Amino acid sequence: MITKSSQHLWTYRALFLGLCLLIITAKILPITLDQGRLPSPDILLAVTLAWLLRQPSAVPVLSIVIVFLLADFLLQRPPGLWTLLVLLASEGLRRKRAQMTEFPFLVEWGLFAVAVFALILMNRIALFVLFAETDRLGIALAHGIVTVGIYPVVVALSKYGLGLRKLRPTETESKPT
Repeated sequence: MITKSSQHLWTYRALFLGLCLLIITAKILPITLDQGRLPSPDILLAVTLAWLLRQPSAVPVLSIVIVFLLADFLLQRPPGLWTLLVLLASEGLRRKRAQMTEFPFLVEWGLFAVAVFALILMNRIALFVLFAETDRLGIALAHGIVTVGIYPVVVALSKYGLGLRKLRPTETESKPT
């Protein structure tokens, strides 16, 4: 028999995958709204890490791998590089998350910012070592700043729009059976 918490967990997992597919689809459409002013934020990364920091069991490792590997192929990035980096960052944040339940939102946002800029730096180093073409450093940093700036909006929409709340220290994460 399916319990109510298990049903919520699987609902959030399906919602996460659907939301990620919607973001990837919107990203590959030939419509640009930025017109060269600021780079667009990495909403896929912001949603993944926001949901991971809020309720880690709603974002399993396999979902992260599938979503970001699909994004790598469709967005014509080096296959697997960004996926591996996001997976490493997400698992590091998943371990830190148990300690973060007592901290305010600004600490969570700061940790997200550190993770984003670490990802950008590691990606640039890997691409440099592989002699791959990269964007200018200023564009990459602007992309990171815009991604960090969109994080509170993603958290607010997730919390108030989709009902994804942050687990309290006394609550345990439900593991699927």
